[in-house]
Amino acid sequence: MGNDTGTAKASRTRRATAEELADKQHEISVTEFFEKNKQILGFDSRAKSLLMGVKEAVDNSLDACEEAEILPDVIVKISKVGDEDFHVSIEDNGPGIVHRAMPNVFGRLLYGSRFHAMRQSRGQQGIGISATVMYANVSTGRPAHIASRIEGDDEVAWEMDIAVDTKTNRPIVTNDHPFPWVDKAHGTLIEYTTKGRYITGKQSIFEYLKETAIVNPHARIEFHDPDGKIYTFERATDIMPPKASRSSPTRKAWR
Repeated sequence: MGNDTGTAKASRTRRATAEELADKQHEISVTEFFEKNKQILGFDSRAKSLLMGVKEAVDNSLDACEEAEILPDVIVKISKVGDEDFHVSIEDNGPGIVHRAMPNVFGRLLYGSRFHAMRQSRGQQGIGISATVMYANVSTGRPAHIASRIEGDDEVAWEMDIAVDTKTNRPIVTNDHPFPWVDKAHGTLIEYTTKGRYITGKQSIFEYLKETAIVNPHARIEFHDPDGKIYTFERATDIMPPKASRSSPTRKAWR
């Protein structure tokens, strides 16, 4: 009898402990997880963070242009605005993004994941440009500024400021309105301010862009560095690369 009593008491204790643990548990969003584990996205150092943001945007620009069979023109600008703060701008001549999709593309992690596209593309783990927007916002408190125009839209583009709500993995949109982008038939622009460290040499943004231009001879890439120097990697061919095989499931570019 004594043993039975002891067993029942131990069982109640274990159940109480399990219930207490359950009460302490809470659901954590994908965005909140990555905010607390930035190294998983590649934002584990100031230098790498600056590079990763540029890489995500440029890779997506090239993917979007190739999907639409447009010879890519990509302009990357970086300027220093504080001790560790850098303003980054990446503009392309891609097909653009429809207005209703812009908040989710830039303000929601895992939206448009590579697993939903049936072809090879550039980019990282399918996290995409929204991770860059999230990191920039978390590190500086400033939202990203996005502008995009699709072809034949009567010279009207849309622009908005976007941040990522790390609790709900939803975009926070402000200053959403149309504007005349008369010198741009179609394309996308993203601007953001982020903590970073600009380096030269190996694993630098300049080296990444130079190597990207070499392996993408159909692309023209222009780079404005923080010292005001402009580097232009001209297009070497007007022939678009063949469409990639559908044998590998990957994420879509921008869209």
